[in-house]
Amino acid sequence: MPALSGKILNYRVFDIGADVDLEKFQRSLFSVTTQQRFRLSKFSRAMIINNAPLALTFESGRHMCMGLLLDYDIAAKVWHFGAISVNIQFNIPDNLTWDQLVELGALLENDEAVQQMAVQKVTQMLQQFDPNRLQNLKWTTFEDYTMYFFRSLPGAEKNALNVFQQYDVHRLILSESHEILSEQVKKAVADGAIQYSESDLAVINWNSALIIEPSGSFDIPDVIEFALCQLLEMRYYDDVLDERLASLYSTLEGKGLSIWETYSERMSREAARKYLEISDTIESVENSLKVVGDFYLAQVFRAASTRLRFNDWKDSVDQKLNNLAQIAKLMTNELNERRSRLLEMIIIVLIAIELIPFVTKLF
Repeated sequence: MPALSGKILNYRVFDIGADVDLEKFQRSLFSVTTQQRFRLSKFSRAMIINNAPLALTFESGRHMCMGLLLDYDIAAKVWHFGAISVNIQFNIPDNLTWDQLVELGALLENDEAVQQMAVQKVTQMLQQFDPNRLQNLKWTTFEDYTMYFFRSLPGAEKNALNVFQQYDVHRLILSESHEILSEQVKKAVADGAIQYSESDLAVINWNSALIIEPSGSFDIPDVIEFALCQLLEMRYYDDVLDERLASLYSTLEGKGLSIWETYSERMSREAARKYLEISDTIESVENSLKVVGDFYLAQVFRAASTRLRFNDWKDSVDQKLNNLAQIAKLMTNELNERRSRLLEMIIIVLIAIELIPFVTKLF
């Protein structure tokens, strides 16, 4: 089997809390790293980027894995809706076989040292920008994704789809170095293949992708990264809504509603505030990249969103936002109703008190 030459792109995406002022973030890192506002290298009328992320470049290094000393570069993007994606790019060593690549990819995907490299970079950036965000950052909630990037592969130069005949793409995509995969699973992987010309290819799955791009452009990985960041935000706010709804249900069961403003009204206002805050963030996330056509990059974005089950997470978040809005509305209505009943009782008592002298005169 001919030697391979390419890169393994290992992504880690973290939520860092509230919206980010990208200009301020850029100024805070001026002396630490190289940065610029991101743009796709190919202009595409099918893709509209709103408030482009800040693209950062860090130092290079070497990492030992599987007995191989791997050269790597680290890049990152900071997103205005409160996310940081770290991309650790490993150069595939010379003379590596396909079977070794499958094993190496699986090891890097689960390598704790790779995770710590990403965590270290996020920590470094936030210490420069806003150290307070580190206190509330949930390191356990993150998205990871692996892309195998090649300009071409031997035996598939004329038509990139030939990789399915020349190489066991399915095991690479699924990080399966030992299992014998079924035809059903292989078909599911192959169904994620997209081509613009015969020489390029994008095979997209839920946790990894194979990219063949003769030009060397990183537009396709960048578009998949967009989808990955959007998914992370949906997952993050799904967890936030779970916690908030559970807290409200528990409080209502334990204490119920009071007619007084101090506690119950605060709960109602907090539910309404959280609804508006999360709704605004979700809208910002969804509008960060708009697909307005059926061109190649737009197809890649749609395929990535589908494979990552973005709409399922979005539907879950929308449902929970509706539940939160209903709770705020019901709490407000019940408070108003209880106060109305109390006011009616007070009026009745006052009328009764005023009638007492007239009643006593009759007797």
